[in-house]
Amino acid sequence: MHHDVFATLRKGVVAQSAEGTVTASIMPTEVQAKFAMPSLRALAAGPDYAEAVWRPSGNYGERPAGTDISMIIIHTCESSYASCWSWLVNPDSGVSAHYVVKEDGSEISQLVSEEKRGWHIGATYDCKLNSNVDCGLTGTSVNHFSVGIEHGGSASQTSFPAGQIEASAKLSCDISRDRTILRDSYHIVAHGKLQPATRTDPGPNWPWASYLSKVQAYCTSDIIVDTNNANNDAAVAKFSASANWTKTSSTSGSYGGDYYYASVQGITDTAVFSFYLPAAATKSIEAWWTAGTNRSASAPFVIFNAAGTKLGTVNVNQQAGGSQWNALGSFSFQAGWNTVQVSRWTSSGTVVIADAIRVR
Repeated sequence: MHHDVFATLRKGVVAQSAEGTVTASIMPTEVQAKFAMPSLRALAAGPDYAEAVWRPSGNYGERPAGTDISMIIIHTCESSYASCWSWLVNPDSGVSAHYVVKEDGSEISQLVSEEKRGWHIGATYDCKLNSNVDCGLTGTSVNHFSVGIEHGGSASQTSFPAGQIEASAKLSCDISRDRTILRDSYHIVAHGKLQPATRTDPGPNWPWASYLSKVQAYCTSDIIVDTNNANNDAAVAKFSASANWTKTSSTSGSYGGDYYYASVQGITDTAVFSFYLPAAATKSIEAWWTAGTNRSASAPFVIFNAAGTKLGTVNVNQQAGGSQWNALGSFSFQAGWNTVQVSRWTSSGTVVIADAIRVR
């Protein structure tokens, strides 16, 4: 409680209309002096996204202990931006979202801290509605593990303003980067997809392909190569494997919804993650896999530069470290197509897993 008191003293007290116009502000002179504040910011920045205006809602709860925030849910307000956020901060509404994006993208309101459980979707998770991805979450309230983004507008509109899409994509990039959420169509999801009985938003005209591309583009410090080439930017990322590798989604927690496996044999038959660099650079490599007791405890990841020179082999225990990024090390790569190859040449375990790599 004392943290809230001091935060109020530092920020001051403001009154604002539903449209966001500041109608009054109070900041005692002696408090300004004590905290060495040169001027009062009428509206503070959001606690998680500095570009957002912080308009705190009391409509939230605690996430269950140990919850992994793993999805972003895209909503439309079915009203204007101003009426949307003002309703979501009203205690009588009984609902909230973490963010609301203005129609032209010129402003974003943060209403609930990302670490808190917003009240933005009235559904328990059913993986059958989401291509059988993350089935271990089935039966769990989607609010437990998601961040909700509302958008001024409606599901029936024929298009969405470019400024709103750009602002929202930047926000989704920031959330996904901070919370390690997969940037694909299974983890950045429509409200209506997960609650189809009563909701359709953001509607049939939300530009999903370009939106996800923009989210990825704003997070260009990383290159992610998925086994599903539909999730890859073909200009910089691609995956290939022989017919001896089997594609499956039988274990939840894969990157992008599926992965490949192959039995361990003393043969050279690799699954190949390729990534393009415009110039030579030292990059850190991370790998994602689904863990299981039948996995190899020493699965070989072999790293090559664009000239085909082997830079190193990293043996990993795929019985542990599942559904997360695991560091393989840093390597000096050349300009061009470099590769990380998952090899079957190991004697430990039953299968090796190829799921995704991240180049940082």
